[in-house]
Amino acid sequence: MAPKKAPVEEPPPEPEEPAEPPPPAEGDETELETGLKLPLRANDVGRIWAMKEDYDAQLKMIAQLLGLEESGPPISRKNIICEFHLFNVTHCKTLCLTQRQGAVFHAIMAQILDKITEPGPKQTTNGGVEEYFKEYERLLLMHSIHDPPGRLAIFKGAEARSLSDYASTTLFQHFLLYQSCLRCNRDVQTLRFNVELDRPAPPPDLATARQKPGKKPGKKPESQSSSPDAEGDGGDGEEKTAGAGREEQFSEEDDIQRLVNEKLRETEARLEAKLAEREGRFKEMLAAKKG
Repeated sequence: MAPKKAPVEEPPPEPEEPAEPPPPAEGDETELETGLKLPLRANDVGRIWAMKEDYDAQLKMIAQLLGLEESGPPISRKNIICEFHLFNVTHCKTLCLTQRQGAVFHAIMAQILDKITEPGPKQTTNGGVEEYFKEYERLLLMHSIHDPPGRLAIFKGAEARSLSDYASTTLFQHFLLYQSCLRCNRDVQTLRFNVELDRPAPPPDLATARQKPGKKPGKKPESQSSSPDAEGDGGDGEEKTAGAGREEQFSEEDDIQRLVNEKLRETEARLEAKLAEREGRFKEMLAAKKG
């Protein structure tokens, strides 16, 4: 008998290559082929634009999307950073750019701003603005020329020039101000004052207080005696007193009315004199023109 052949071992199956992740949906990409990371996606830019003129809501959304709401720089720097990003995104809308273009331009400006905030050597007179501007030009040209994958034509030539003009008149024109606000801590000065207040005087001792004597009822006057004749005289006296009081009141009102009338007559006389004087001047002017 012929010897049995050894079983042939089958080669192990080749490992399956991992499936490539599906490309991100349109408007949700967070990184370009050039390696530029997008802190704000195109859809995020569209949500900010949809708020239109609601300035506070736009700043709040930018702080949430960039993770600056809960933890981040101090409130003074946080406001500067959020307003900087909002102005950049809003300017893209005024240039009628797409949401993707707005996200790419925001990423370029955000990358320059991050480099400004990094601690570095002591500031010079220009703060090294040329180096940062060269970096900005490099990133903008990288996304203005079609040469994939290293370069993508996100912006056209006219759009790139408009964005460069905007960056030159905002960030790079006020570069030292941005650098000072984002790098240097704000000086805090605490002032303390000692204020001396006058205390009220202590109240008098109530143990030595005495009751104030009240008015003692006096004797009835002769006009109020118990005789009938006196009672009659007393009634006439009360009527006379009341009449005298009314006469005094009327005399005061008459004096006031008399003074008011005199002032009115004086004012009226002055006004009539002024009117007569103006009328005379007017007649003289007419006569001079006719002559």
